[in-house]
Amino acid sequence: VEGPQRDAALLTALRDCRRELEGAEAGAEAARIRLAEAKDTFNCAAELLSGGSPSSLWDSGGGPTAAKEEINSNTVKREGGLSLDIDQHFKRPKTNPLEFETVPPPIVIPTNLIHMPPTHIETAGALMSAEDVASHRENFYQKLLGIPSDAVANYTPGLNQANLRSKAQLLDGIHIVKHWDTGADGLDAAAFRSKHKTWYTKMKPLSHKLGRRTGIHLRTVEPHHSPGGEGEIVLCRYSKDGSKSTVYIDVTQLYNALYEVHCLEHGHLRGKDAVKGRMDDLYANVPDSQVKTFLETCPVCVERRRMHHDV
Repeated sequence: VEGPQRDAALLTALRDCRRELEGAEAGAEAARIRLAEAKDTFNCAAELLSGGSPSSLWDSGGGPTAAKEEINSNTVKREGGLSLDIDQHFKRPKTNPLEFETVPPPIVIPTNLIHMPPTHIETAGALMSAEDVASHRENFYQKLLGIPSDAVANYTPGLNQANLRSKAQLLDGIHIVKHWDTGADGLDAAAFRSKHKTWYTKMKPLSHKLGRRTGIHLRTVEPHHSPGGEGEIVLCRYSKDGSKSTVYIDVTQLYNALYEVHCLEHGHLRGKDAVKGRMDDLYANVPDSQVKTFLETCPVCVERRRMHHDV
């Protein structure tokens, strides 16, 4: 085809190509805006979960005043005609945009005495000799952890052992709680909380009905052997009714804590439920399985069961 007909066909083809290119560019721009909007939403949610304020909504573009001008009804208007429905993601702010509607009431730190496991074993009244205690300790840790008792001090519980903590892990927890509101390690409070975001629900109980791992706080235990000296800072959680503090103990203290309750207080005469109830009254992280292992390896209880079976 030559002449005017060819030129007309070429012009038509060029117009079609131009429309296709413009449509593709518009689609790419819309995708870019959607991606930026999704990133903003993600960052806001991450800041809230880590204990910070939603700065991407309230502090960008000149602070709360600029953000307020962009708010229309329940949406934040964005470039390109897209909007983010903030009611789907966040609570509506009060007059001060940093004050949210659902704020848990402050819970007063309890003042009950903190009971720590004994550092030395007393055999008087426990129906056990020093040799029996040493053998029981060995059997207990072998059955519970699969390691000899003299290796417990260097043992680091894994993530799947939620109720076991080494001394170093408890010290890390004390460091996090101590600096939760101030920041540390070269980080401000928001960045510090973001780094330790798994502690957010532990530090911020949602109601007075406190769960097992919420309401983490610090208490100071008075020194036993140096009156007037500096007390030890320990990691605690609230009891379920919020009335008292119970202390977290490390894995090296576990045997002595169970020995004190079962062998000395109960005289080997109470069962698992009674021992577990007393342990829960004193400590924050001693589950059924540890109590059961202690009773199953107790030489006095083993001998009593054997004699009962032989009768």
